[in-house]
Amino acid sequence: MSAPRKSISLRTKLASALLTIVRPNDNGELERVIPHDMAKQMSDDQIISLFHFDHYPVPHAHDGPDEAWNLEPRPIVEHRGITAKVDVPRIAKAKRLAKATNALAAVLASKANGEPVEADPKPCKYVWPKGRKIGQRRPQNSARPPNKPCVDRRVVGSDA
Repeated sequence: MSAPRKSISLRTKLASALLTIVRPNDNGELERVIPHDMAKQMSDDQIISLFHFDHYPVPHAHDGPDEAWNLEPRPIVEHRGITAKVDVPRIAKAKRLAKATNALAAVLASKANGEPVEADPKPCKYVWPKGRKIGQRRPQNSARPPNKPCVDRRVVGSDA
């Protein structure tokens, strides 16, 4: 009988699992993030170092747990792009909405208790600018050059 097989380490299993990640290329075909030929030349630690674990669907900023169901391995460049373009604006909006909700709840609670309501110290932002009006845009080759009055060339009193 042969000797028992040595168990495979968790690092090797993780590196092997990361090598199965595929993304669509420019033609829409799925291809591996790390090609097989490159992977053969890399160690387990080198393969693992090319990935970050993204907290998805519950971001870490919203107390997303460090559990397997909430972690998604992504290549570092892709993770940074998603964080900058999607996650950070979404988290900022959630903070703004929470702040507005808390302010409204405080106003409603003070009204319910009969306390005077303090006015918002910041003035409201106007939707339309108050400055100079935007003039009518004319094509560059218009019949009337700019800064010259328009002359009515109709004949007065004709039936035409």
